[in-house]
Amino acid sequence: MKYYVWGIFLCCLFACQPSKRDKMISERLIQRLRDLHLLDEDETIYQFYSNYRKRIAGNFVSSKRVATYYIDDRSKSKDEIAFAYYENIRTMDTLYRSVHVGTPHLLVTTYDHKLIKVYVDGNRETVQSFFDKALEQWAAHRKQGANPDIKM
Repeated sequence: MKYYVWGIFLCCLFACQPSKRDKMISERLIQRLRDLHLLDEDETIYQFYSNYRKRIAGNFVSSKRVATYYIDDRSKSKDEIAFAYYENIRTMDTLYRSVHVGTPHLLVTTYDHKLIKVYVDGNRETVQSFFDKALEQWAAHRKQGANPDIKM
């Protein structure tokens, strides 16, 4: 009985963790994203996911873009920062499973043919919420038309 209760506790602890991640965005993290030029002053983050330390790696959906970043403090050559403004997204595919990548992600293709993978993980509801928000924002911005003048 003791192991059963402990197992339920651990299961709940880890199953609930991803849904909490996107709600815990500190001012310090927001400033870091602004310093990385991933977030403007008038921009709002709607969904956020990180499978590591948020200051090092993260993926998010905002009011203007989808973005992903990995910052390696030891080697700048390993840094990866990518984002796409909704107006410049040609396609956005939701992948729950992939042969090459085990984590669900958005596969974003821009008009200038850049491919960006924006990752999210957690239970089905968490992943679906992340995908839905990205698709909702993209649809709203697509009505305004593509803007090829915006630099990626």
